[in-house]
Amino acid sequence: MSFYYDENVIESARCNGIENPDIFFPSRDKDTYKQIAAQAKEYCFGVGGKNPCPIRTLCLWQAVESDEQHGIWGGLSHRERNALVRKWQKKFKKEMTLKEYILQLDKKEK
Repeated sequence: MSFYYDENVIESARCNGIENPDIFFPSRDKDTYKQIAAQAKEYCFGVGGKNPCPIRTLCLWQAVESDEQHGIWGGLSHRERNALVRKWQKKFKKEMTLKEYILQLDKKEK
């Protein structure tokens, strides 16, 4: 998947240029998936005093909009992204678009 945001936005991503970008595509092996996915999510959400990725919700929106089937995008797996869409459909669809809902997630969590 390629981002259609300008290069300055992409360059600000915490994962940009990391040594092992494969962590964002953990294998389906049950023994290792959670551990590797957790490492990827640390880049997205920020852990141990690190700030969350400044474009986390843009990344998440891109994955949802393109129905990305694999990988950790914006801190969520495909299953987690599907659950997020279902939550929006049940609770927020009448109030805002899916894009508005996703892009405001970080603001809502603070």
